[in-house]
Amino acid sequence: MKTRQRILIPFTHGYSGSALLRRASDIVASGDVELLLASVLDTRSGFDIDGPAGNLPGERAARLAPAEQKRLEHDLIRHGLDRAQATVIWGEPRSALATLIGSWRPDLVVCDSWTRRMLPARTSKEGPEIMRIGRNGAFTRLAEFFYPQAQGQA
Repeated sequence: MKTRQRILIPFTHGYSGSALLRRASDIVASGDVELLLASVLDTRSGFDIDGPAGNLPGERAARLAPAEQKRLEHDLIRHGLDRAQATVIWGEPRSALATLIGSWRPDLVVCDSWTRRMLPARTSKEGPEIMRIGRNGAFTRLAEFFYPQAQGQA
């Protein structure tokens, strides 16, 4: 397997976030890697009005960022990724992640189907490689039991 220098993980909390961190800990254990965990606060969605700053989603996200940063650092420690970095960015997810990818220049982006939708579209082969982690939740396993994938069909 090719040795990675920089790995970016766009992060969401919940089952898929834990699965991404478990996979990242496996990758980090295999070599000398820089790992950046990024949480994106989406400012496009409507926030509840919260005083005069309720109409300014960027300011609301800036207030939420320190608590999110602590939560990310806690998740990193819990998964044994003490040397990894965590950052919180806000804005429209695709443009915020495109800016982060352009400035940090990762070799690999580890994502699942949910966080893959947040990534910008790749226009050239010069961008980072994308590793997609499958979600194996209870409903997915149940659906695979009742509706197995047909072998040898398109």
